[in-house]
Amino acid sequence: MIDKITNIKIEGEKQVQDALIEVLDLCPRCRTKEQRTLIINAYHFAYEAHKGLKRKTGEPFIMHPIEVAKIVLTEIRLGVTSVMCALLHDVVEDNEEISLEDVENKFGKQVASIIDGLTKITNIYDDEQNVQAETFRKMLMSIPQDIRVILIKLADRLHNMRTLDGMEENRQIVKAGETLYVYAPLARRLGLNKIGRELEDLSFKHHLPDDYKKLLQIIKSSEEKREKNFNNFQDRMRPILKRSGIKYEIIGIRKSLYATWIKMRERQIPFDEIHNFQTMRLIFDPKIRDSERMQCYRIFALITEEFTAKKGSLQDLVKNPKANGFEALIVDIMDYEGNWKEVQILSRRMADIAERGYSSEKGDKEEKLSEREKWIQSIGDQLINPESNALDFLDNFKLNIYTSEIYVFTPLGKIVKLPKGSTVLDFAFHIHTQLGFHCIGAKVNKKLVNRSHVLNSADQIEVLDSVSTLPDKSWMNQVVSARAKTSLKNSLKKQIKDNVQQGEIILKEVQSTLDFETDQASINKLVKYFHSKDKRELYNKIGKGLIGTEELTKGFRTVNSTSLFENLIPSIFKSKSSDNNHSINQEFSHKKPFLIEESVEDTSYSFSECCHPIPGDKSIAYKNPNGYITIHQISCPNAIKLNAEHGKSVAKVQWGSHLLTQHLSSIHLKGIDRKKIVHELTEVISTQMNVNMKSIHIDSSNGIYNGNITIYVSSLNALNSLISKLKKISGIKTVERIKN
Repeated sequence: MIDKITNIKIEGEKQVQDALIEVLDLCPRCRTKEQRTLIINAYHFAYEAHKGLKRKTGEPFIMHPIEVAKIVLTEIRLGVTSVMCALLHDVVEDNEEISLEDVENKFGKQVASIIDGLTKITNIYDDEQNVQAETFRKMLMSIPQDIRVILIKLADRLHNMRTLDGMEENRQIVKAGETLYVYAPLARRLGLNKIGRELEDLSFKHHLPDDYKKLLQIIKSSEEKREKNFNNFQDRMRPILKRSGIKYEIIGIRKSLYATWIKMRERQIPFDEIHNFQTMRLIFDPKIRDSERMQCYRIFALITEEFTAKKGSLQDLVKNPKANGFEALIVDIMDYEGNWKEVQILSRRMADIAERGYSSEKGDKEEKLSEREKWIQSIGDQLINPESNALDFLDNFKLNIYTSEIYVFTPLGKIVKLPKGSTVLDFAFHIHTQLGFHCIGAKVNKKLVNRSHVLNSADQIEVLDSVSTLPDKSWMNQVVSARAKTSLKNSLKKQIKDNVQQGEIILKEVQSTLDFETDQASINKLVKYFHSKDKRELYNKIGKGLIGTEELTKGFRTVNSTSLFENLIPSIFKSKSSDNNHSINQEFSHKKPFLIEESVEDTSYSFSECCHPIPGDKSIAYKNPNGYITIHQISCPNAIKLNAEHGKSVAKVQWGSHLLTQHLSSIHLKGIDRKKIVHELTEVISTQMNVNMKSIHIDSSNGIYNGNITIYVSSLNALNSLISKLKKISGIKTVERIKN
């Protein structure tokens, strides 16, 4: 095929040629021969690099970079250089014969730099480093230098998720976990809300397919009701807005299925009580003579003349936009059925940013450029302490992806933006690191509070400090912001490092006075004697003063006096090492299921306390660096994190038959209160179903009761049987398992 504008022959099968031509025709900046030639040259370079390769779906591999380029162009709206980089993003990673130098020689330093940011890290040989986390860190560190790296990576991940069906199930779970943990929240944080919603839903579909299908069915069953409500709002507002001369459109924006599922699970509420699943978004074309904010308020006045507004529901995000740039005037109104529904009022510019973030702006005006640069710099400011461990770095960055924020004031009236839930200590660290280290409390709105006091929007804070105050480990539980957590971690690490050095010196001094050997065997005995996990912890205790010289002297004498006695004990009387106490001899691999048979003696794995999995649950097994295996429910946030950070140390769980061993689980009940309801519940649980209860808690208010019951069950089948039985009790409306 010959391109008509450049007269360049396009290589490849017809399917591939047509896909590239579509990209070229969609590109508004590819009208000139020079720009079009750049993209075709990038395509030919990628075509040769991937020649003969097929995707898991069976199509030519080159279709993937072409589709990524299409997303970059149409859904994120980037330019020619970004389209070239999208086409080239896998050439260095997937072809050993191509280097970054080759890319630079062919396409220039800027393109090579972006491709470098998009290329996975493979040359890590230190077992303590995590390849996944190091790759994420490399990618995130590129944000202040060139935001296009992360935008192209999000396009790459979006296309991978759209075609995830072609992968094996274990790879689907890992990819979905990575996406939920890193990519979807990052897309939201960058203002790419449309992409963020799709990433969440595609991950939800593959990570928790049963929950996904159930929720999808519930949503489809109420589709007609939502459409009727939407049409009613449109019909009532149409004549009002027309009389006011406002050019507008009204669209429905849905929450992602995953966000809806999370909200239902966390609040223990049914789908019908999610009032903002579908938001009505009124988008207007602003008039030049008035500010956009004033026009938003005029439309708000028109809406609230026609509909009843919920008291206290108004949010002015035009004056105080979200961190990702989202601006809107938001209010809850009562629909024709008496239910509260959310309405967002936005200008055309605000609506564009709401879906694509600041990446959607053209940047042709100086003020727009400075606004975008300020936004990118705000992301860069969060990448503090890049020298830290990659996993710590990733966790700290995650802490900065907040959807909710508060605005507080300094004593001089300066506005400070903090994540929701921030404390006085978070505020102190935001002002200055040293102020945080010496913070003892504050005056909040002229009232004295301690440093763990949680702040609210509009609070005015005056921090109180003392040079004699120094942070300790408990302070980590008093902060939520990444800045404060990182500063405290670094301070505590330095304290431990100093203690370890001092502790080692003290130990050697005590040893020299006693004339005992300090070989590794002796140190290991001292570690056990002082109940420490390793010699570093032992040194830290000594340096911190928790182990005095007298105790250390006694310890030296005790472990040395027992050495001879231990050597005389026959090996058959010695207890077996816990390291050898593994009844499962199966090889652990992320490529095949980890089988769990019923056993009361197997100590090679444990069930996590965070989500309490039971046999039959869809679960994952995580093998830590010490070889110990932990079982998590697949829906557990920690499981999602483990898939994202340690994908090759995670395997799907396959359950054997479980009838005897008992596992903790909790259920939530709700219904109409009446006499003897608790008696009937316990009768069914204990007598009829022969299930042991750990605890039962029932609250009643206005004729409605809510209760939580913790029980011991052998498997998911046993739990489901109990739930089915409880639902038959008169007056019970809902019985659900409490997860995570």
